[in-house]
Amino acid sequence: MIRLGEGVDAHGVLQDAAIERLVKALQAFRTIAESWQVKEYAVMGTSASRDTGNKIVPIIKERTGLPYEIISGEQEAELSYEGAIAGLSHVSERVVTCDIGGGSTEIVEGRSDGRILQRFSLDIGSVRMTERYFSSQPPDFDEQKAAASFIKKSLAGFSLSGNQAALLVGASDVHRLLLELQHDLSAGRLPIKFDRSNSGWKRLQLKGGHPDKLSRIQVKYWTEFLVRMTMSDVLALNPVKLQGRADVFPAAIMIFLEVMNTLKQESITVSPWGGCVMVWH
Repeated sequence: MIRLGEGVDAHGVLQDAAIERLVKALQAFRTIAESWQVKEYAVMGTSASRDTGNKIVPIIKERTGLPYEIISGEQEAELSYEGAIAGLSHVSERVVTCDIGGGSTEIVEGRSDGRILQRFSLDIGSVRMTERYFSSQPPDFDEQKAAASFIKKSLAGFSLSGNQAALLVGASDVHRLLLELQHDLSAGRLPIKFDRSNSGWKRLQLKGGHPDKLSRIQVKYWTEFLVRMTMSDVLALNPVKLQGRADVFPAAIMIFLEVMNTLKQESITVSPWGGCVMVWH
């Protein structure tokens, strides 16, 4: 986890430590790519880079030798949509994809043939919401309420074209990770407890489930559960995949749930692919 957007929402500048993490990651990726004899590279910056202008572009070029293009929210949304539907098979209906990032969330409505009907890039991301609203982990009730209110307000302008039914698709690591946690829980590999009241801890039981879908009630329960956990408890759910994001994961799931609420969707299909399409020649 690079966390390039760390501190950007509050200060409007990229932190030196975040830039260093990005440089090291890109250097490692280039080494891997060269072992596969890759001849051309595309490196794209999104929300954090957009918020801070073009200052990082020459830094990346000098430190890694790689091109660094800052793309618009609309371009990011299109790439996310293309990647998400490419990871699904036999999709014949209208599709709405959701990609939750650190600084922004992209929502795109389109058709299975790739034609986009409408697209939104919203400044509600897991890092941005956490830094702006949460002073501790777990956050207190007023902080949760304020964050939820802002997320809901940000999503208020989005509705499906013609109020037609659509397949909701999760296109981000947030969606894939929560689906994995749900499967682990259902299979008994994730013993966890859930405090539904002040009287004590109770076990959260979410039995069964589809291999690539999450229900709105499951996401709702996970949201209620995560916002009551300490960072170490969140990390313990999956120490590998939550490393570097355990503190912002609860906010990400809050966004996840509110998207489903706004679109009145009872389930979401999780795509194995996100905003990156690999083309082999």
